[in-house]
Amino acid sequence: MGFGVLRVVNDDSIDPESGFPLHHHENMEIITVMLEGTLTHEDSMGNRKEITKGEVQVMSAGTGVDHSEWNHEKKLAAKLLQIWILPDKKDHTPRYDQRKYEAQDRHDQFSVIVSGKHKEGVLFINQDAHIARAHIAEGKHAAYACEDPSRGLFLFVISGKIEIGENVLEERDAMEISGETLVSIKAHQLADVLIIDVPL
Repeated sequence: MGFGVLRVVNDDSIDPESGFPLHHHENMEIITVMLEGTLTHEDSMGNRKEITKGEVQVMSAGTGVDHSEWNHEKKLAAKLLQIWILPDKKDHTPRYDQRKYEAQDRHDQFSVIVSGKHKEGVLFINQDAHIARAHIAEGKHAAYACEDPSRGLFLFVISGKIEIGENVLEERDAMEISGETLVSIKAHQLADVLIIDVPL
């Protein structure tokens, strides 16, 4: 908790017919990466959306948003990563967006899914940060280039097993990296890897 502007990464599993009742957030960029199941989001901006596997949601809480997240499924748990990033300034106008990303677009390469720069096909947040994801086949490599060695990379292994430098990471392992401009990852077995690139 607390790596540059990255506040927290929650690895959540929400049981069937349960969730988080209406609650308040402000001055936080909240990114939800759905891994399994379906989550229903409702908020004070008037949004009511279902988020399913492969989809990513961004909620800029800004001046303040009330929202709830609920798993209405009868049998299946909803599994997700929820990432909180501090905004570049306080009191942005609250905003909501979501997008589905296809797994084939990130085979053996990192694909940016969230960014502080406006890019077509990429969800925007109010911070100079980037989130990228790769599916790396067994024995293959994927590299991530960092623009500035003063930035930090938070690497999270969603599934599989990887080698990075002299380190071997397995499912749900994480690593903080700083002082690097290029990170190369080798998969020991099919791996799903997330990188969060942030100012320190």
